[in-house]
Amino acid sequence: MKLSLGYMTFPTKAEAKNMVLGLLEDGLIACANILPSVESYFAWDDEIQKANEVVVIFKTRAKNEDKIIKIIRKYHSYECPCVVFTSLDHGNPEFLKWVDKSC
Repeated sequence: MKLSLGYMTFPTKAEAKNMVLGLLEDGLIACANILPSVESYFAWDDEIQKANEVVVIFKTRAKNEDKIIKIIRKYHSYECPCVVFTSLDHGNPEFLKWVDKSC
C-alpha cells in the first residue's frame, strides 16, 4: 500500500470545495481538509506577490497522483496551480487501511 498526502491551493473556498467534491466522487481521494484562509507570498513574473488563498490537504493512493494532477491542471483557475504530494509512510494503521480502501 503506497499512500500520499497531497497539498493544493485555490483562490476561493468555492473552487476548493468543488475540486474536492469532484475528486471524492471520482474515487481519487479518500478525504480532504479545506483550510479557508492563508496569506501566501510567492515570486511570480519576477515580482514578489501576495494572495489570500485556501489550502486543501488530502489523502490518496500514490497511483492516483498523475490523474489528480491532470484534473487540477485542466479545471483549476490558476495558470500554474500548486498540487504536490509527499509519501505517507507512517500513521494510524487503521486510518491508512481506510485511505487505501476509500480510493
